[in-house]
Amino acid sequence: MSEAAGGRSLSKSIFYGLLMGAAFLSSILVVKEAFIVLGVVGIAAGSWEIASALRQTGWYVPRVPVVVGSAVIMPATYLGGPLWQWVTSLGLIGFLAIWRLVHLLFERREDVRQTFGRTIRDFSAAAFVVIYLPLTFSFAFLLLKRHNDGAAWVCAAIVTAAISDTAGYLVGRKLGKHKLAPGISPKKTLEGLLASVVFGGATGVLIVVLAIHGSVWLGLLVASSGLVAAVFGDLSESLIKRDLGVKDMSSWLPGHGGVMDRLDSILPAILVTYLIATLLA
Repeated sequence: MSEAAGGRSLSKSIFYGLLMGAAFLSSILVVKEAFIVLGVVGIAAGSWEIASALRQTGWYVPRVPVVVGSAVIMPATYLGGPLWQWVTSLGLIGFLAIWRLVHLLFERREDVRQTFGRTIRDFSAAAFVVIYLPLTFSFAFLLLKRHNDGAAWVCAAIVTAAISDTAGYLVGRKLGKHKLAPGISPKKTLEGLLASVVFGGATGVLIVVLAIHGSVWLGLLVASSGLVAAVFGDLSESLIKRDLGVKDMSSWLPGHGGVMDRLDSILPAILVTYLIATLLA
């Protein structure tokens, strides 16, 4: 069994990557409402991972409330549109703040100054989790609600980011020699970035032209914007993991690490694709 960089199994990485890809395409193309279930599971798992990682480094984020609330945001957005999306997201942030205040009432280990400082920090951490994961991912469900081409736009965001991420990983592992950002993610290479641009860009253009029936120029805009967002998201999560002192958010996905290790590039790509579809398409 071949091992990927960092001790990950390449065969497991490919197998589970294909399995996740098949689950996504089946949900979005056959019964698009099934994508809601997939999104709820993925975001709930990612919320648990990042909340757990923050708690290990002293940032208190209540895991059960943030997981349940994150899961609720997905169907609320699909059913109620932007209004419910923002009401549930902001409501969850407020509820987590109240939860922390109530929790502090039963803590007797800190003085007033420490409690105040920690409370402000924990409020920020909880808000970060909600904005970073469920709120950002919920824009995929606004795309999904578009008449006729909603599923294709979701594919343009997620498949392009996934192909870009996969191509960059495989080529970077086999041929990568020049480091891209060694201070943030020492395994990212320029060769991997080039592969991400070529394969991810081609995927984005093809989806826009063939499935959305847009122009080549729109395809190039969607592909280039999505790729920049995906690379930024990948590097951002690497920076978060470095600051938290963890290699992977979890080991739930063999060969991949955690759920967040797969969502990092997808999240900003969804947001950018939504903006383009709303403003230009």
